[in-house]
Amino acid sequence: MIYTEEGLKKTQELVADLERSLEELRRSVLPINEQKYHIMAAGCISQIRQMREEIDEYLGIVPYNVPVPGQQVPVLA
Repeated sequence: MIYTEEGLKKTQELVADLERSLEELRRSVLPINEQKYHIMAAGCISQIRQMREEIDEYLGIVPYNVPVPGQQVPVLA
């Protein structure tokens, strides 16, 4: 859970690090063995998703299918 701007920045940096690691796996393992890539990448992908959810929650970003509080859909007449 992110509680501060410092926590946000650190989490964003960790996501960037994980994405670089995932990219390296994609370049080095995927062309040789797709199944091995998916196995090796699963944990990294899971961590990225979890951290992105925490970032979104901290920033107030909601999933596209959840109404934003206070947001009204205009009525066309």
